Amino acid sequence: MDKTAVDNSNIIETNNDACQCKLYAIERGYWKDPYLKILAGSSHHERRTPEISLGYYVRVHGLRYLIEKFIKLTNNQCQIINLGCGFDTTIFYLLDNDNLQFKHFIDMDFDEITELKSNKIRRLSTLHSKLPTENHSLKIPCGFHSSQYTILPVDLRDLSQLDNQFKFLFDNQILDATKPTLFLCECVLIYMSNEHSLNLLKYLTKTFSSCCLFLNFEQINMNDRFGEIMFENLKHRSCHLIGMESCQSKESQCQRYLNANFTSSSCLTLNEYYKKYLNIDEKTRIEKIDGGLDEKELLEQLFEHYCFSWAYRDENNIGLNTITFK
Repeated sequence: MDKTAVDNSNIIETNNDACQCKLYAIERGYWKDPYLKILAGSSHHERRTPEISLGYYVRVHGLRYLIEKFIKLTNNQCQIINLGCGFDTTIFYLLDNDNLQFKHFIDMDFDEITELKSNKIRRLSTLHSKLPTENHSLKIPCGFHSSQYTILPVDLRDLSQLDNQFKFLFDNQILDATKPTLFLCECVLIYMSNEHSLNLLKYLTKTFSSCCLFLNFEQINMNDRFGEIMFENLKHRSCHLIGMESCQSKESQCQRYLNANFTSSSCLTLNEYYKKYLNIDEKTRIEKIDGGLDEKELLEQLFEHYCFSWAYRDENNIGLNTITFK
């Protein structure tokens, strides 16, 4: 892919939008994250509706639940790869929890993002003090490397570029393709063509064929009026949801993983998660933060258009089929 022919600025801007929404929710007390403000570098957060803050809370809470289940299932002998990471702070959340150990964590994104993230980690002691000393013997342009954490620039649509980065990781014994591997992906695939996302997923199942879990947060039910409005709003900002075909239903979400040679796949809307699996006391707490919800119709409508989906290959039979919400 000719990088000069592609303008990624509008996709990159979605990282800034997500950060601002998260920062407002964190400031209001939905959950704690002392690191995002440092990375995002913003002190003013425009007010968001309770529905948006609740949505980001559920997104973070649900993903962390499944990440923790994966780490514990693998007895801390896993590696985690965050695809299209943005300024996500999962690495620091895990480092702050002694019972959530892992072999290595990798953040991947466009070089504009990874360069900013890497430089901030180097410059700010609150961040780099959490990590082992940076290994300067490995030179990663627009990236970072220490014994537990690596940041790598990559356009996930360009498989030759991705393959070169993985070869670098394998050759330097940073990654091991035979170890249990978790891929995190949040609102990334929908900005890729279905051909690009399918090729990416196929590449991952081929490269990490013995034991891998793909965990995705993304839009769903995009074929109704609410989905059309969401599509048009983003289109007006030059953010084109070109991967929408796989986001029509739970069935289409699951089928793309099976088409990419995952053994099994599952999907859950945010409504299902919120109603069935979120602790009732926690639900009561977060719904009160911004004065309560006058009525839940808008929240349910929003939550019906986002989902968690996950798929796995488990030739080692470690029990990836047990990774689910309970």
